[in-house]
Amino acid sequence: MVIIPGTAVALRLVFHDAGTYSAVYGDGGLNASIQYELDRPENFGLKRGWRLVEQVRGDLRGTPAEGLVTDADLVALVGAFAVRLCGGPDIPLRVGRPVATSPDPPGRMPGENFSAEQLKANFAEKGFSAQEMVALSGAHTLGSKGFGDPTRFDNEYYLALLRRPWNNPNDSMASMIGLPSDHVLPDDPECLPYIQRYAEDQDAFFADFSKAYIKLTSLGVPGWAA
Repeated sequence: MVIIPGTAVALRLVFHDAGTYSAVYGDGGLNASIQYELDRPENFGLKRGWRLVEQVRGDLRGTPAEGLVTDADLVALVGAFAVRLCGGPDIPLRVGRPVATSPDPPGRMPGENFSAEQLKANFAEKGFSAQEMVALSGAHTLGSKGFGDPTRFDNEYYLALLRRPWNNPNDSMASMIGLPSDHVLPDDPECLPYIQRYAEDQDAFFADFSKAYIKLTSLGVPGWAA
């Protein structure tokens, strides 16, 4: 299969833009501040994702959408389109997100080496449950993390988590599948039932991912329930 360019990075851009949200401080969120944060270490490789937003913005010039769809909306919409393009659910999104004029505070993204408890705490600070965190983690099925076909949005991520291939001492390449923060999830008693559910039922994964994605892309928008 031909690799669909930009799909994984488009989805990653959404998570890194929205991931600056703090429910405690009431700031951050999906506001296109990522354009000012592209040189942060955790955002390495996302300049290509922001170029996709700029490209779509250019395509909208002279259309009725110009002036109605903001750059923050485009971040959310490009990510949702990537999911749909790769066989995932069709996620309906509102428009009208405000756009930041400066970077959001640093240090709010979950780390690649976080434990399950640290991951749950980080997501809880943004208003997400463990179930929503596990559903959103399924986005790792896209791209080069080793979870099946990198161009298909499916539930292979959860099937791989249950197999735990990185524990195979006879396969040195298996350790390259996923991130350390993926590896800890199936060993967490709170996360495991959701992983098992999504591994067994792709439709359930799609439904829960869609709900969590809508919530993720609403973070920080005044008046939008998150």
